Amino acid sequence: MFQNILVPTKIVAAEARLSDNQVTDIYHRTDEHTLAILPEKPEHTGKPRLFSGLQFGMFCLLADLMGSGVKGPLAARIARRVMDAHHRDASVEQWSIVVLENGNVSTLPYNSTELRSGFISGARLAFALVIDLRLYAERVERAIADAPRVIAD
Repeated sequence: MFQNILVPTKIVAAEARLSDNQVTDIYHRTDEHTLAILPEKPEHTGKPRLFSGLQFGMFCLLADLMGSGVKGPLAARIARRVMDAHHRDASVEQWSIVVLENGNVSTLPYNSTELRSGFISGARLAFALVIDLRLYAERVERAIADAPRVIAD
C-alpha cells in the first residue's frame, strides 16, 4: 500500500501541514512511540531525515490527530499502534483501535470488528477509533507525484 521510497522532511512536513517549528518540536520528543514512527536522525549535520512511505503516512496521521486536539504523546501512541498493525498485516486498509470498558486496547482490522453490538470478545466496548490507511497512502503518492524532481551526478 505504501511505496518503497525515501522522502525528505521538507516534503513530509508540507503534506502534513506542519510548520518548521512544529516539526522541530516533534523531532525533539523522546517518548518511545514518537521515536518509533520517525526515521533515524542523520549521521551528518545538515542532512534531512528520510522517511519511508509508511513513516510518511504515520507522520501525517500524527499531525492530523494533533490538529484535531489529540495531545502529542497520545497521537504518537495511536500512530505507532497503526504502524505496528500494518507491519503485522499490510493487506488491511482500515484499522480499528478498540478500547474496552475493562481498559484493554486492541488494534483490529475494521472489517472483522462488529462495533454495533457494543461488545468485543465478550467485553463491553467503551469506544473505537477507525483509521483508513488508504487515505494516508494516497496522500503519500500525491505528495511524491507533486514533488520536484532532482537529478544528481
